[in-house]
Amino acid sequence: MANKRILIIANKNWEADALMNVLLQSKACPDNFPWPIALNHPLPPNHDWKNPTPRAVFRFQGSGRNSRRPVSEVRVEVWCIQDAMNPSMSSSSTKEKVRVLPKIIMRKGFRKHPTENPDFVMALGTGAYPGETSYNGCVFAGSNVFIHDPYHNQKPPDPSHWSSAMTGKLFAPSEVSVFSQQAKVFDHTLRAEVETRFIVPPVNPSRKLIMAAAANYTAVGVTNITNYDDYAWADDEALHKFNDMNVRRKEKVPIGSLETTHGIIRLQSGAPFMFVSGITDRIGCFNMEVGSRPYAQNFACAHNAGVVAAWLIPRIVKHLSVEGE
Repeated sequence: MANKRILIIANKNWEADALMNVLLQSKACPDNFPWPIALNHPLPPNHDWKNPTPRAVFRFQGSGRNSRRPVSEVRVEVWCIQDAMNPSMSSSSTKEKVRVLPKIIMRKGFRKHPTENPDFVMALGTGAYPGETSYNGCVFAGSNVFIHDPYHNQKPPDPSHWSSAMTGKLFAPSEVSVFSQQAKVFDHTLRAEVETRFIVPPVNPSRKLIMAAAANYTAVGVTNITNYDDYAWADDEALHKFNDMNVRRKEKVPIGSLETTHGIIRLQSGAPFMFVSGITDRIGCFNMEVGSRPYAQNFACAHNAGVVAAWLIPRIVKHLSVEGE
């Protein structure tokens, strides 16, 4: 019988910390959520970043022998990109993130592990949301990505920047997606369970903390920003580029979040993909809504994204186990 491999990939270490706090707390997770079979959390500051390991590995039972395509077990690996990055580089460097992602996704460069394609990839993190109404503390889940590189026309190109012909395009979900069974996966029970566990962020929280999920929600990514002050203009530029693309489409797609990393994770694998974004601020209000209380605002919103991930994991496991029956 085959095994399946699910990856939950967080961007920054503080996002991974909040996620792990949820996954190791029984009251935050569904009943019978397993304890990890491998645990590397908390990670010490002097860890071996050249040979990264997942923060945790969870083992779930598969569909058994009675299925047409039996799955013996599903392993869920929780990774943090920053854990694998060179600490001498900016933790926001897109180029460095792209360098290390194959180690996480395909296990490239590991002698002890053969190259192995994942069966599902979830990108998890925090981001901003457009408009005057605050959705701070809410969580958006989707599967579209759109990447904007604000330096794509720079001459000569900066050698520290990542560049790709894939920017400026909308990437829709693969045919095999949890959103193909959206009514079953994202049902009222899921919403009730996760929303009652959300933590209210301290700065300008949403009037009601909700989880919103749809296949066409789009993670708009801004690459090559290492100075947080540049969010003031780069985020707005990315939003305009996304809207320009949307105007030309017959079927419009809504934005799910604006951040830096979901899109580049999506580009590294053809596996079924989704993103989970905890909203920390309104676009254009980063300094006011995150910068004033960064630890508390970021932790609460990353925690809420972690709660959604925790309750989605068993449903994704079931989806992969019965796929093809």
